[in-house]
Amino acid sequence: MGRSRHIQWPTATDNPSLQRLRGKALQKIALLSTTKAEGSHKLDLEKLYNCCPSGVTQNGQDLSQSPIDLWELDTLFALCRAAPLLEDVETAQRLLKQLKPYLLEAPTQAIAPSPFLQSIDPSPWEALTYDLGSAVLEIGIRHRVLHHYVIDCTLGYLRNCLRAVNSASAKSPDSDSTGDVSIEETVGIAALTVSLLGFLEAVSLYIDFYDVSERLDLVNLVRQILDENLMVSVEGVFSSIRTSESTNRALLDWKSYARRYAVAGRPLGAMLLQRGFMRLLVSCSSLEVSDAEQLRKTDIFEILTSDKEFILREHHDASTALLEVLSEVSIESMRLLEDGSDYLQLGSAWQQRLAFAVKAYTLNTFLNCMVADEDIADADVLMLWLDNTMADPVQMADDTLARVVLKSMAVVAKFSPAIASSLSRSLPRYIVQGGIKGATVLVAARSLTFILRMLSQDAVITGLYSLGNVLSARSGTDRAIGGADQTNGTLNSSKNTGQYTQHSTGSAISFTLSGEEETAAAYGNIVRAIVTMASICKDDKITALAQSMLLQKLGRVSLAVDLHIITETAKLAIVGGPIDFKSLLKLYARLGHDAVVGSDNTLLETVRNARLFIAKALNHDSPLYPIYLIHLLETIVSKGDVHESDRTHQADVDLAAREIVELIPALATLASVETDKAEISDDENVGRLHHEAWFNVAVHGINPSSSFGQHCTSELRTLAMHSRSLIAEDRADQFESEIELNTVLRRGMNAPHIAEQKKRLITLLPKCESDIRGLSYPKVVFLSAAHLVETLRASAGDCSHILTYFLEPSLNGTAMANCMGAIADEVMTVYLKTALIGSHQENAAPLIAEQLAAMFAGCCHRILRVQQVAASCADKIINQLPSSLCQRSSLFALLELLTIMWTSCLEAELEEYELKANYSSVRGRVSVELSDDYDLRRSTLNSLYRQARRWVMNVINIAPLDVKGLLQTYLSEYDDDGAYGHVSLGRSFALEMGSIIPLSDQKLGAIDHHGECNINTASDFVAQYTTRQEYRYADVLPDYEQEWARFLHFERNNKGLPNGVKQDAEEGHAILAHLEHRTSVEGKFVSIGELRDILRRAAALLCRTSLDQCAIVQHLVGIPFAVFTKQSIKLGISLWLGVINENPRMEPRIVAVIAESWEKSVRTRTGVFSNKLQHPDPFYIKEEFAPSEKTLLVKKQQAAQNLIAPHLRLLQFLASHFNATRLNSPHSQKIFHKLILVTLEGLKQSAGHPLAREFHFQVILLGLNFLRHGTGLDQAARWRLKDTILSAALFWFSFAPRWSFGGNRLQIKAEVQLLADVEAALRAVSVLFAKTTGKLQSLAGKQDLLQLLLEDEQTRLVVWLYPLDHERRRIFSSGHNGKVPSDAVLSSILTTAWIEHPGLAIQLTTRFASFKLASDVRSLLLRFPERALGEPDALQILIGASLPTDVSFQLKYLLYWAAVNPVTAVTYFLPEYRNDSFIIQYAMRALESHTVDVTFFYVPQIVQTLRYDVLGYVQRYIIETAKFSQLFAHQIIWNMDANAYKDEDSSIEDSLKPTLDIVRDRMIASFSGTDKGFYEREFLFFNEITGISGKLRPFIKKSKPEKKQKIEEELRRIKLEIGVYLPSNPEGTVIGIDRKSGKPLQSHAKAPYMATFRIKKNRGGMESTDDMLEQTNQNGGMGDDMAVTQENTYEVWQSAIFKVGDDCRQDVLALQLIAAFRGIFNNVGLDVYVYPYRVTATAPGCGVIDVLPNSISRDMLGREAVNGLYDYFLSKYGAENSIKFQQARNNFVKSMAAYSVISYLLQFKDRHNGNIMIDDAGHILHIDFGFCFDIAPGGVRFERAPFKLTSEMVAVMGGSTTSQSYKWFEELCIKAFLASRQHTEKLCHIVVLMLGSGLPCFKPETTTHLRQRFVLEKSEREAADFMRDLIKKSYSSYSTKGYDQFQLLTNGIPY
Repeated sequence: MGRSRHIQWPTATDNPSLQRLRGKALQKIALLSTTKAEGSHKLDLEKLYNCCPSGVTQNGQDLSQSPIDLWELDTLFALCRAAPLLEDVETAQRLLKQLKPYLLEAPTQAIAPSPFLQSIDPSPWEALTYDLGSAVLEIGIRHRVLHHYVIDCTLGYLRNCLRAVNSASAKSPDSDSTGDVSIEETVGIAALTVSLLGFLEAVSLYIDFYDVSERLDLVNLVRQILDENLMVSVEGVFSSIRTSESTNRALLDWKSYARRYAVAGRPLGAMLLQRGFMRLLVSCSSLEVSDAEQLRKTDIFEILTSDKEFILREHHDASTALLEVLSEVSIESMRLLEDGSDYLQLGSAWQQRLAFAVKAYTLNTFLNCMVADEDIADADVLMLWLDNTMADPVQMADDTLARVVLKSMAVVAKFSPAIASSLSRSLPRYIVQGGIKGATVLVAARSLTFILRMLSQDAVITGLYSLGNVLSARSGTDRAIGGADQTNGTLNSSKNTGQYTQHSTGSAISFTLSGEEETAAAYGNIVRAIVTMASICKDDKITALAQSMLLQKLGRVSLAVDLHIITETAKLAIVGGPIDFKSLLKLYARLGHDAVVGSDNTLLETVRNARLFIAKALNHDSPLYPIYLIHLLETIVSKGDVHESDRTHQADVDLAAREIVELIPALATLASVETDKAEISDDENVGRLHHEAWFNVAVHGINPSSSFGQHCTSELRTLAMHSRSLIAEDRADQFESEIELNTVLRRGMNAPHIAEQKKRLITLLPKCESDIRGLSYPKVVFLSAAHLVETLRASAGDCSHILTYFLEPSLNGTAMANCMGAIADEVMTVYLKTALIGSHQENAAPLIAEQLAAMFAGCCHRILRVQQVAASCADKIINQLPSSLCQRSSLFALLELLTIMWTSCLEAELEEYELKANYSSVRGRVSVELSDDYDLRRSTLNSLYRQARRWVMNVINIAPLDVKGLLQTYLSEYDDDGAYGHVSLGRSFALEMGSIIPLSDQKLGAIDHHGECNINTASDFVAQYTTRQEYRYADVLPDYEQEWARFLHFERNNKGLPNGVKQDAEEGHAILAHLEHRTSVEGKFVSIGELRDILRRAAALLCRTSLDQCAIVQHLVGIPFAVFTKQSIKLGISLWLGVINENPRMEPRIVAVIAESWEKSVRTRTGVFSNKLQHPDPFYIKEEFAPSEKTLLVKKQQAAQNLIAPHLRLLQFLASHFNATRLNSPHSQKIFHKLILVTLEGLKQSAGHPLAREFHFQVILLGLNFLRHGTGLDQAARWRLKDTILSAALFWFSFAPRWSFGGNRLQIKAEVQLLADVEAALRAVSVLFAKTTGKLQSLAGKQDLLQLLLEDEQTRLVVWLYPLDHERRRIFSSGHNGKVPSDAVLSSILTTAWIEHPGLAIQLTTRFASFKLASDVRSLLLRFPERALGEPDALQILIGASLPTDVSFQLKYLLYWAAVNPVTAVTYFLPEYRNDSFIIQYAMRALESHTVDVTFFYVPQIVQTLRYDVLGYVQRYIIETAKFSQLFAHQIIWNMDANAYKDEDSSIEDSLKPTLDIVRDRMIASFSGTDKGFYEREFLFFNEITGISGKLRPFIKKSKPEKKQKIEEELRRIKLEIGVYLPSNPEGTVIGIDRKSGKPLQSHAKAPYMATFRIKKNRGGMESTDDMLEQTNQNGGMGDDMAVTQENTYEVWQSAIFKVGDDCRQDVLALQLIAAFRGIFNNVGLDVYVYPYRVTATAPGCGVIDVLPNSISRDMLGREAVNGLYDYFLSKYGAENSIKFQQARNNFVKSMAAYSVISYLLQFKDRHNGNIMIDDAGHILHIDFGFCFDIAPGGVRFERAPFKLTSEMVAVMGGSTTSQSYKWFEELCIKAFLASRQHTEKLCHIVVLMLGSGLPCFKPETTTHLRQRFVLEKSEREAADFMRDLIKKSYSSYSTKGYDQFQLLTNGIPY
């Protein structure tokens, strides 16, 4: 019953007729006709039906008498194959109608003679009936509505058979007659017989089609047909056919068929019919026990003996009747078999086998009946039959019958448990008897196990012991393995068998056999049975028991038994546990060793086969796989492990070699197990063992040419293919070799062996003899192993691994490098030889191309010697196998690598200072790791380009068309993901190569050159490419939505161009309108692919239309504008230009719609005009105490570029199109005029983002060009245009001077060049309106002002672009000297600037350091303050650092003035402003205009202003803010507490204390109930934490363990309240405390300590954290904090230091300033790194300090015996050319630059190595800022250098001042300094506000000195040079080293 209906049809193998071409074609047609679209398949099927004319009855003629020819027969087979695939009922019914007549007449069907009929197996009648019956039943099952039709058809067939049988019986032909009539009847009966065989087979397979009653009718009909008369007739007919000597053609054919059936094991006769009938009964009876679905998956015995609970099916009367008939037939069949048993013994073997098959089916049928209803089929009767059968060795010798008998016994035992006990005794006796075949033994063991498990677990164990006890010692000539206990020292599995080992040894089974051979076979069966039983149980303990039992018999019976045990335990091992598996492997290892020593080849082969079996049986995911792998590797490595001695005998070496050879086949098999991994294992230990195994192989001289290796060459090759290289790929990251240290490589290192190894290697590498003689022994062995592995791998088709060896550091020496180079040459020789003579030439080219691609990737390696070897190897491959480059994989890899290398060099321009090492291409399937040395990248690119040009040209010369075709394919497949879209070196190179004239084209090559003219094939190449694109994309577009279908030509074909165009336009308009609605109105995402496909069709329509398709044009332009991304606009421009060039009539319309859409984008503030494109001052936004985050800067940069890019692309199109069409229609001129004016006005509303500079001045340049070249404008319009252009250009300079954002050097270069172009264009129109003409005033002043500002902007950008290079900076400076204009010049332009825009005049003071200019600007502000209300920066000029006496009425305008930043606002509370009410009100309004997120940062400054808060405004602000921000309130309280006293011991009150107490009390009183509870919990928690430090003071002089114990004790006492947090981490709540993390810190008189907390942080801002805390506090009373578990929270471990008696306020200020610098650097996108960790002063002399994670102090490195920083980097990150080292160095440079500038500006001192940290990423970090500004340790300024820059720091940064990393350091220092200078005043404000705090770092002149260090009087260029001089002074400073020496002597801090 188990079958799959879709594959049961005759195949080309099953039916040789299908091998004929016609048959195959017809079947293919039939199958395809069932899979075509509705309507089309019917026509094909009808054509096939027409090939069967006999399908229709004509004039009542009997169809069977009309012979079927071969064509009709093939057609019928094809139609039958199509039946299972028909889905609809109508078609199935039509096919059924066609097939029914053939099936009905099949018993008597005549077939036209043909010699090809012999090809139909087994005969045409059986095959035809089987196919027809199966097809009809398949249709009936799939289409239940045709059930009755199919029933009529199949039962009709049987009725016709019965009719034919009866007719034949009535005629009673004379058997002796040889006349025609007798022959005809003989042939008729023969045809009827084989037809019945086919029908019975089909019905047996599809019996589930019938219901119970129909199955009963079916069985009864078949019984009637197969009556005794027919059976006798059949026997007589086929007997006469076999013995006939007639020459009649029909008889001869049937004689041939009879021989064929006999050869196939199916001798024609009555018994074959009976077997078919009994098989049908098995199918019928099985359905009474189980359902058809289960029976399709497995057989009935598996179902009945399954562990799952068996549920008997319900039966009714029809079922009972059927079961009675089936039981009756079974009993009758058994009677007939028993009656004819004597006759059968005289028959042939095949006749006996048929009889046994009939008996097996009979037993099966009766068993099913017994299971279904035991009242109908008696189990005792069945058991009698089974016992009798099992007692007959002849019958049990038949596999089929024996399996049925044994399985039936298990089933009977299940349903009649009383019989189980006797069967548990009889089956073991059967197993131990001789003569049983192996397969039968397994079935018997399974049945026995099933029965024993039914009884009990003990019964299984008893059964095992019963069988095991039979394995007793017998006398004989056989020799057992040894005689000792095999478990001694090798195997002891008994400990794993648990309770099962305590059972008795079971009852004895008599064992009386004669003959050693019979005994050995019996013993083998016993062993197999034991293994099978244990395997089935799937119990590790039983498996261990069986294994132990068998292994204990080793050496105690005979050698044959031992061999059986070794073989079978291998099968047992794979289902057992790891411990038993390891024990068995150890036993095999010992047996193998003994066999090698004793030269026992039989035992050796058995052990080898057992190992191989295990290797083949284990899959890669098996837990036993790594155990076996490691065992084999360790065993190989352990062989020959002898001491280095000259006395080592060669015999011992040979013995170890033989043992290794025995292990290699199993290891190779295990290595070749299928897995998705490229190598055997990713485990590093396995990799090391693999290397050492190969080393040991080389040590023992095992290779394909040695006597040992010749027999396992294939296995060695397999193992090599799946092995890693003997050098790990990360070896380049190491700075020393491990070869000399490897113990295996040193194995056997004695004088004779050294000489032998060198001699062997010299034989392999004769050219390197002199080098080899000078090598050490380990290196010689290593080279030998490398040669062996890689030549084997090369012979298997892989040569690319050889490159890995050149990563080995020891290759730096000449000798090793020469030898490895020679090995590489040898590997290539072997590989190329193998490739040229390979037997699998059909797959050779792609595989070679993959190797070539790997070599190409090696040509880009970051290590130069790898590049050289890879290039040499690639040369050899291409020279000998040039077709390897004619493959897509290799050529595309080369082109992609060119692009990758070009891109990697471009990275220096696109992302300055960023190290990107990993590059990959999915398309080229290559990846490379590149060095951070851009000079090396450029040289690698140049080298690769030259080589690629030579390689490709050589291949083009021999295969020009194929290579150019691949190049066209490469150009066709593109994406826009690159920095510049389709612009890439690979594409440019492909185009260049495609244009080359190949040498094979003699005609083109013979064309003479004329002058400088040069001809190539570019035109032909492009023409072919264009043609390819036309058919490549022809109507194969994706099916996006059904509504697009008609417009995309999926459902119709155009007939006639005019109608097609018109219809396209109508449909296109509707679809485009819908698409635009989706994008612009609904805002749905539309992929660029979908846009491209839709808009291409619209553009194609416009290209060929002659009508004014306004609607289509509107959508073609509107949709890209609606999507408005860089890709959509780029697509739109491409299509617009295509339409304009193809159909010039559309140009005005398209340009007009583009202008309209552009103007709409300006009005709606889209893209570059968006309000989202903001670039606020860093002091207006939230400052963070967090490490610098490069990814955040990249996101900001990308977001800005996404807004700017669409407009910038459009502007490029407009500028280009204007220049191309400026002499065209005046209407176009008007369109451009209006568009430019609208844009210029829009620019005046922009925010001045630095990345928008390019767009801003591109618009100005377009306007100037239009002004110069435009036509049709009158003078007034031209004046207005120029005035607008100048105003828009000047508007850019009304913002504070902007650097760039990010590290895109190309962006800055383009901007500098653009500014120069604007200057040139401005000069070109300078004469226009230079003087006043009538009412048109002169614009010369504005133009001069713009000219001056443009020059200044260029100068600034050039300084930023080239901070070091004084020569290259002049290239872009347009002759500008960079000097500040004179006061006279500045005064002359000031009035113009003020009139134009007050902000412009104000920012002049920022750009130009001129006292007079500042004075003049202030005068203007005094006179016209109302004009500058929108300029916060104007207040610094107007008011300054104190309230001037000349300011009076101007102050009233402060009520309306734009808000300054928070820190500046706070300064207005200082006494210098005399508490002016206007100023104070303004300061309050400015403060309140900022969110708590922003003002929270300035809590220390706000608290200090309380000193001067006479009017109470600051108090009010604090109290009001505290009401809605608990975090702000807590921080204010802690800060006030910290400032209440002047000393650390709280003995000297600060004058501010009374005010602080009042504010504190008022704040606490204002808390609501929830806030008050939270306040109390938080401060109680923190007081408990800090109180531990006080409790530690008595323990100060005790040991660290005692102090740590005390800390842990106190931490355990703390009860953690919900919602509390650490003051240094206000953005997160403490959810756990590591109670064992307490650590006392070093201090002489204080007791600081460190502890670690689990903190849940919020990803939002401070306000979000407040919300989270509020929810937590509200839930706290209920103990439920689930409400705040959101996706925007995350958890971290944070360590903190708690100090008591140590003032932290100075650290707070220093880190606050570092955080401010962080914001400044982020503001310009400068890629530097600082980590302003949090320090919070919570009380006088108390504070909490966050610990820098994953970092170590420099002095700790010194204490760990690291010689220097450079050595530390080498030891931690690897060699200098490793990626990890380079990334760490890059991080070091970025952090060094930032901290160096900050250290100089803030004058950090005490910079000894204890205050400098290094984190895991390589960043340098500064801590402990007790000395800054104007104080130094001890009051002595040891540290006179601007900042700390030592030789070890320079060593890390490249080792010299000319290295790339050091130059990056210098540039970043300069840029950080330049960026900081713009914010000098705000940084000074932070400090000024703290001067009254009494911190020791302050002196009266502190702020003056701070301001002076910014050198504001210098220009940008001068400031850059100044910073570079500071760097030089720092590096050459002796004071730095002197201070380090001082610290070493005084405090023991190493350096």
